[in-house]
Amino acid sequence: MNDYKNVYILSYKKNGSWNPVLNLSKKRFENQGFTPKAVEGYNLKKNPEIKRNEIVYLNFLDKIIPHIKSKNITDGFLFAEDDAYVSNIVTPEFLKRKIKANNGHKNIIRIGYQKVLAHTPKSTYPRGYFCVGNQLIWFPKGCIPHLEKIMKMKAPQHLNGFFSKDIELRKKGYDIILLDQDKQSGNKYNKYVREIEHISTTMERTRKGKRLSSIARNNQRRNNRTKTKKRKFLFI
Repeated sequence: MNDYKNVYILSYKKNGSWNPVLNLSKKRFENQGFTPKAVEGYNLKKNPEIKRNEIVYLNFLDKIIPHIKSKNITDGFLFAEDDAYVSNIVTPEFLKRKIKANNGHKNIIRIGYQKVLAHTPKSTYPRGYFCVGNQLIWFPKGCIPHLEKIMKMKAPQHLNGFFSKDIELRKKGYDIILLDQDKQSGNKYNKYVREIEHISTTMERTRKGKRLSSIARNNQRRNNRTKTKKRKFLFI
């Protein structure tokens, strides 16, 4: 069950401190029953040789994959970016059911993403789309050595572009799919994972998403419910 409970969150440190948005993401995962584990990636200022569109790709390849290989995973692992904010229905039990139902032993499953754009030609976009967002992704254990080898052969790029366009894993019996695309398209409230509003390192501008004021209200309501339960217990 730990493979469906542990979430490895890619983030970075600035002046020795974690990116502030990480704490919001971790707290939300914890509230939903997950065990979030931060993995430190490259900092652009300390690594000026890395281009902005390459940073997440290289962090995943150089930081996440080696970290996972050092762990005793059984079925696979959950990867998240530090701006991920899971919805109320997303719990370890919910994801385990979804992953099992979607052949999670053979498919990389993009659980949390922001939008899916139709794209041609097929030579560049063999799936016919470009999916924006890497907020939460499931990776089966067996695909890890193949994925690492393929990523090392490719030129670093936007990670969501790589997962949208690359089909090399199919030759090894694995594929990359979108979870419940029909259900998650359209209304932002249907998404399993929202993006926390933040200043994007790769885009150098604010990415709209779940507002900090909204997160604060949600946390306050949760705290109030917890206090109410404790008071009721005292009077029993």
